[in-house]
Amino acid sequence: MLKSALMYLVPCGLALVLAVAIRLLGGPERGTRAAGIAVIIGFLAAWGYFLRPGWIPTDDFSRIGHIAFGAGLMGLALDYLAGRRLWAVASIALVVAVSTWLSINGMLRPAEPVTLSLGVVVLALVVLGTLAILRLEAISRQEEAGGLTAGLLLMIAVGALAFVARIGGEGRLFTSGLILVAALAPYVLLQRLLRVAVGESIILGASAIALALAWAVFQALPHLRPALLLVPLILFADGTAKRVPLPAARISTILYPFLLAGIAALPAVLAVLAAYVLAPGVASP
Repeated sequence: MLKSALMYLVPCGLALVLAVAIRLLGGPERGTRAAGIAVIIGFLAAWGYFLRPGWIPTDDFSRIGHIAFGAGLMGLALDYLAGRRLWAVASIALVVAVSTWLSINGMLRPAEPVTLSLGVVVLALVVLGTLAILRLEAISRQEEAGGLTAGLLLMIAVGALAFVARIGGEGRLFTSGLILVAALAPYVLLQRLLRVAVGESIILGASAIALALAWAVFQALPHLRPALLLVPLILFADGTAKRVPLPAARISTILYPFLLAGIAALPAVLAVLAAYVLAPGVASP
C-alpha cells in the first residue's frame, strides 16, 4: 500500500520541487520555459525506480524511458535556446520519427530489409504522431502565460490511455500512464501560481511518452485498438470549450479549466467504455 502511494507521490513531489527551483533559479524567461523538464525528470525517476524496466530497451515497455529521455533532452534544448517555431516543428518530426522507428524496429539499425508496406506504416504513424504533438504545441503557443489548456488535455489523454491499458490487464502500462499524470498534475497547478509555461520540454517529452504508451497498448492489446481511436479527440476539446458562453467576469478564468476538463473527459470516458465492451474480460483491481 505504501509503495503504491509512493509510486505516485514521488513523481508529483519531485516535479513540483524541481519546477519551482528551475523557475526561480532560471529567471522569468528561461526559467519559465525550461521548468517543464521537471515533469520528465519526475516521471523517469519514479518509473525507473518503481517499475524496474532495465537499462536495455528490449520491448515496448522498456523503450518508454529511453524515448522520454531523448525527447525531454531535445525539448530542454529548445526551451533554453528559445529558437524559432521552425526548429520546434523539425524537432517534433525528428523525435516522432526516431521514436516510431524504435518502437516498430526495436533498434536504429534495420532488423530486416525495409519493405514498402513497412515504410508506409512508419510514414503514416510519423505523420499522425507529429500532427498530434503539433496540435498541443500550437495550443501552448496561443495561450497566455498561465494557460492550462495544453497541460490539461495531455493529462486527460494519458489518463485515458492508462485506463484502457488497465482494462486489458496491462498493469505496467497502466502504472506508467498514472506516473506521468502524477508528474503533470503539480505542473498544471504551478502554471497559475508561478506562470510557468508548457514549453517544448513537456510538449516533446510528455507527448513522446504518451505516443510510446499508446504504441505499447496498441501492440499488447490488439482487440482494444478501436478504443484508442477515440483518444485523439481529447486534443480538440478546447475548440468546443471556447464556444461555450461564460460570464464576462473574472470568474470565467476559474470556470474555464473545469469546463475544458469536463468536455475533454467525454471522449476519454467513451474510450474507456469502448475498451470495456471490447475486452474479453475485465481485469480485477
